[in-house]
Amino acid sequence: LSKHAWAYRQVSLLLRRPPGREAYPGDVFYLHSRLLERAAKLSDERGAGSLTALPIIETKAGDVSAFIPTNVISITDGQIFLQDDLFKSGVRPAVDVGISVSRVGSAAQIKAMKTAVGTLKSDLQQFRELEAFAAFGSDLDAVSKAQLERGYRLTELLKQGINSPMPVEQQCVVIFAGTRGYLDDIETEDVERFSDGLLEWFSTRHAVVLDQIRESGKIDDEDAFEAIVKDYAEQFVPSSPEGATPEAEEQADAEATVRTSARHLPEEELDRDSEEAEA
Repeated sequence: LSKHAWAYRQVSLLLRRPPGREAYPGDVFYLHSRLLERAAKLSDERGAGSLTALPIIETKAGDVSAFIPTNVISITDGQIFLQDDLFKSGVRPAVDVGISVSRVGSAAQIKAMKTAVGTLKSDLQQFRELEAFAAFGSDLDAVSKAQLERGYRLTELLKQGINSPMPVEQQCVVIFAGTRGYLDDIETEDVERFSDGLLEWFSTRHAVVLDQIRESGKIDDEDAFEAIVKDYAEQFVPSSPEGATPEAEEQADAEATVRTSARHLPEEELDRDSEEAEA
């Protein structure tokens, strides 16, 4: 709607209409509200079905207090604010949890998601504030350092690739593991491998739990659910300090064994191999 508002402002100024705030005409709010109010849920008598509007607003230097952003925020049922700095740092989708809000809130979530999320949003908000504070090189206490480390892992956990949607039951599993602290002792580089392995652990050994969440929308036995996550966390093998995964280390050992065997071949066999290669 930003481009729409800019074009409407230009036309209005050319028509000599009285400008208002930021030179926009006075009826631009009415124009946008009339457009967005077309989103509705129709009754059965009107044909049923629903229409959801997702207006997109461009902010200048991240300023959400400008005229058009505040207008649209007051009309809609919430907003998702994408931060340019987060995007450039590799956090994608680059959602700023501090500015992004929903008037619907948890009313649109299933019970399993409410259980899994816990204090996720407040944890991420505190992490962003603490991260900005730590950038000045200030000494942090043990509690603040723990919050910072968990925030890095939660941020890594919530990253999502292009065209890679995740079913809600799988979201509940990985978010539950993050908010309950099962990622705290894992390196940030291992978070993606941990979450992928955890989902495979559930799908191969506890598929009935995923089916139950998908069908009923809730976690019946939270203690048993957490026990499954704990079992996987205890058997998870972290990467080596150099960053190599256990699978990569096994492959490297196998290649080293082959090279060692080649070095111990008789000289005549090596000569014959080299002659065959030249031929």
